[in-house]
Amino acid sequence: MKGIYILLFFITLLFACNTKNNNNEIVVRKIKEPQNVDAEALLILNELHNNVKGDTLLIIDSDTLFAYPFYKNVIKLNQLNYTKSGKFNVLCDTLFKIVKEARQYGLYANEYHFKKLDSLKNNFYNKTDSTYNVTNIAKFEVLLTNAYLMFGAHLNKGRFAYDTLLREWNPLKLDTNWLGILKFGIDSNKVRTALDSLEPKHEGYQFLKQALRNYIFQNDKLFWDSISFTNVLDTPALKNKLKQRFIETGYYNDTLKINDSLKLAKAIKKFQATFNLETDGKLGKYTKQALGLDKEKTIRQIEMALERWRWEPAKYPKQYTIVNIPSAMMYVWEWDKKHKIDTLVLKSRVVVGKPENQTPTLKSKINYMMIYPYWNVPYKIAWEEILPAVQRDTNYLHKKNFEVIDGNGKVVTNLGKLNWKRFNKNYLPVKFRQRIGNENSLGICKFNFNNKHGVYLHDTNSKRYFKTFYRFQSHGCMRLEQFDAFARFLIREDTLKIPYDTLTAYFGKQEQRQINIKKPLQLYVRYYTATTDSVGNLQKFIDIYRKDEEMMKMVYK
Repeated sequence: MKGIYILLFFITLLFACNTKNNNNEIVVRKIKEPQNVDAEALLILNELHNNVKGDTLLIIDSDTLFAYPFYKNVIKLNQLNYTKSGKFNVLCDTLFKIVKEARQYGLYANEYHFKKLDSLKNNFYNKTDSTYNVTNIAKFEVLLTNAYLMFGAHLNKGRFAYDTLLREWNPLKLDTNWLGILKFGIDSNKVRTALDSLEPKHEGYQFLKQALRNYIFQNDKLFWDSISFTNVLDTPALKNKLKQRFIETGYYNDTLKINDSLKLAKAIKKFQATFNLETDGKLGKYTKQALGLDKEKTIRQIEMALERWRWEPAKYPKQYTIVNIPSAMMYVWEWDKKHKIDTLVLKSRVVVGKPENQTPTLKSKINYMMIYPYWNVPYKIAWEEILPAVQRDTNYLHKKNFEVIDGNGKVVTNLGKLNWKRFNKNYLPVKFRQRIGNENSLGICKFNFNNKHGVYLHDTNSKRYFKTFYRFQSHGCMRLEQFDAFARFLIREDTLKIPYDTLTAYFGKQEQRQINIKKPLQLYVRYYTATTDSVGNLQKFIDIYRKDEEMMKMVYK
């Protein structure tokens, strides 16, 4: 990827030298005769096109037009498409408005040359000397086409490489008919319809886009700033700042006949509920993080969720499960043939990775489940946690039901011969394995899927975290509360071989058993800090891994 950006830099440098003056700009031309505007603007337009050698990049002023190679597939290069005699046509008005209101799609207008287009648009005609700036008209024509193509591409598959913080322009990943759709929009003067058809069709995306629009409209007249708690004490000034914030956002009820402290606590609880936090009325770490979002950042967080939706496959399989990390929930979906809609058949709380041991986003298939699995301790956990505990107390292994495995894969029976004091991060010649049973960290059942991260979905012997909001406690694996219901779902189409009663019996008998899944289930592990419920109501979650925060920096710089 780094090499690509270096190549683009030199290409940019090459074309920057191929300009008409030392300021990297086409020489400005102005005329007075309205009847000559189109002909003169077309000359400038052709001059701009001639700056390109082959089907490659075009640079106008400081803007690099990556979509230029595709112009000929959508518009006619030898004519003005958006203007007539120095005035805007209907197509121009519609497309310019779409760019201006890019936020309605969860996009950022300035990524589509909005400021430049707006400046050019307002400077076609100079009333002072009664002249038309045909250079501005030509530049506007070229930039608006690039905006249209980039807008369509970003609506279709997003602005980033999948689940990375790398900006990407990769037309090969777009739907194969994207150019035909955009051309239809131009030819039929239905650019909004064309753009809408390139968006994801999933209800989750469509509901969230509408929720974003509703949120912007409902909060249009409201303004609230973020509240910083850095070096801030619990003072009357802080309480007053919180009160004003909650009054502005509608959480503080001043009509209640109770003292201010109780009113504030109630307001905090209402606020916490909107982020699915523990509604304890206290200013904990994550309540403070949520209060650090001002109005603008709250909107941007929803925009980042829409961006992530654009990375999803165009269609899901008939059965699939999604784990959403910020909500620490798992959902199992199934296609309802009768009503032709995805139906939620199971949901469960999960425990996911700590911020320092993050659960990765991924796509895989659950292909078997292991009843009463061993836990083979990962190397990092072995030297960071298990080894220090053993060095303090060798009886730790017995207490936690661990076995020690030597380099030949055999169980070490005489632990007294091992020199634990010599072992360290760089020299650990043994592995740890937790025996099967109810005390095993993986619990009764593990659901296996291939992945490069070495994580899996499993039951747990530690159930207490399921009762709390803060279910970010694992080393990266996902602990599943409703593991038994999920197991029954996986064998549902295989009940002739393994009836539900037999499965229940397996769970009660401490014997290791592998059950291969007849139809492996597609698994998606995702990161959405904004979602909607089944009727389109907005749900927000803490950006626990601060992934959205990093994406916002890339988009808004």
